Parts: sequence; C-alpha cells; structure tokens
Amino acid sequence: MMKRSIFFDLDGTLWDAIDPLVDAYNETMKRHGYDYTFDYAKVKSCMGLTPEETGSLFFPELPIQEGIDLFKLIVREEITYLAKHPGKLYPHEREVLAELKKKYDLYVVSNADVGYIENYLDSHDMHEYFKGHLCAGDTGMAKWQNIVYLKEKEKIDDVIYVGDTNKDKIETQRAKAKFIHAAYGFGKIDPDPYKIDSLDELPALAEKLFNM
Repeated sequence: MMKRSIFFDLDGTLWDAIDPLVDAYNETMKRHGYDYTFDYAKVKSCMGLTPEETGSLFFPELPIQEGIDLFKLIVREEITYLAKHPGKLYPHEREVLAELKKKYDLYVVSNADVGYIENYLDSHDMHEYFKGHLCAGDTGMAKWQNIVYLKEKEKIDDVIYVGDTNKDKIETQRAKAKFIHAAYGFGKIDPDPYKIDSLDELPALAEKLFNM
C-alpha cells in the first residue's frame, strides 16, 4: 500500500497569528529603541517568507545583513510572545485534522524559525494530529528542499502540500509534490485549479488528488 501524507503550511493555513505578531513586533521595536512601526497589512505581506527575505522587505533602507539581524531579533522575541498570545485556529480545524489523520500521516512544513511551529502545537494542544514538523530554522533549507527531505526521510510515496501563497505553490512544484491552495488564507493564486475555501473541503479534495 502506498504511503500518502499531507504537509501543511502554518500561517494562513493552520492559524492566523497576524494580530499577535503585530503586537510582538511593535513591542520589540519599542523595547530596543528602534523607530519602526508595523501594522496588519505590512506583517501580512511577508507571511510565508524566510527571515532573510523578510528582513530585506521590512528594512529596505538598512544594509541587507543589518536588516536580517534586526528581523531575527524580532523572531526571537515573537516566540516568547506567542507562547502567551497565540494565533487563532481556523473553523473546524480539529475535526478536519482528526478525519485526515485516519488515512494520512500529517506534518507541518514551514519557513518559520525554530520554536514557531512548537508555539502552534503547544498553545492549542495540537500535537496529537501531526506525526512531525520541519522548518527553515531547523535545516537552513528552502521549503521545497524540506518537503523533499521529509518525504525521503519518512519514506513517503505521495505528498500533498497545503499552503496559502503563490510561493507555497512554486516551492511545492519544485519538490514535485501535489498542491492545494488554502484560499481562505493570506495569498491569491491564479490560475488556482485545486483550492479550498475552508478546511472542511480538504478531505474530499485530498482524496481526489491522491487518486488522480
């Protein structure tokens, strides 16, 4: 029997943490004496990017490495903040994951730093649904490389990646995996042949894709 798994992005796919992230970023900047202010739109625009990519976008006037280092300071402090102020789950998330778990091994694969996925798992007690997780902070690799690495490590025959941004789609294609767009999240994709407007739609579409 083929081993089939579903890999999930985190931000915009399994939770919405933008509001607490805005607060965490602004508190960090104020605490360390930096004159930067973040709002919902600015933080949303960088969802799914690596710290290196985000540093350049958030602080374009700074030398590249200085911007990266400043964002890494934010990341370190956001982990602590989110432990007490977590993001919000999407409707019926537990029920859908419990249904999917009966047929597939579930994993979280994110561009986040170490500790971010753990915040999601710990704050909402989600460990039971996932067999494992991997992030850019763990390996230093791009998302597509982490998808391939985890697929090979776990000896998985067929993977669907569920993500909300065009970058997720591109990375999934590079990894030669199947992609489902979480259209309720933060990104728009055109064309968008396989999408879900809520997590409730995922079990049926995953079954269809795995049998194509």
